[in-house]
Amino acid sequence: MKGNIGIAVFYMLLLLLPTDSIGKKMEEEQEKLFRQKRNPLIPAIYIGATVGPSVWAALVALVGAAAVTAANIRRASSDNHSCAGNRGWCRSTCFSHEYVDYFHSAVCGIYSCCRPR
Repeated sequence: MKGNIGIAVFYMLLLLLPTDSIGKKMEEEQEKLFRQKRNPLIPAIYIGATVGPSVWAALVALVGAAAVTAANIRRASSDNHSCAGNRGWCRSTCFSHEYVDYFHSAVCGIYSCCRPR
């Protein structure tokens, strides 16, 4: 029985020792992300989003193609694409079981962001 306890303690130590270094590495990566300067002219809703061609053109005209690419903003082939973090879809009219999400409609160009109720 004492041998089993020793083995259990050994395995627990193996599990617990690397967590401190993993946590430090994750903190360093988060600090690095916070240190990167974000372009203040790009609204936060567009960062990392897929936008329609008209919104893409407006953002490129506002801040330039390099800044838009650095903000991880992707261009869709039309205004008909996903929105609200893949929880909605850009459409000209929403279905009866959907509602218009006005906050996320900014990435849809001329369409509205339709999300399920």
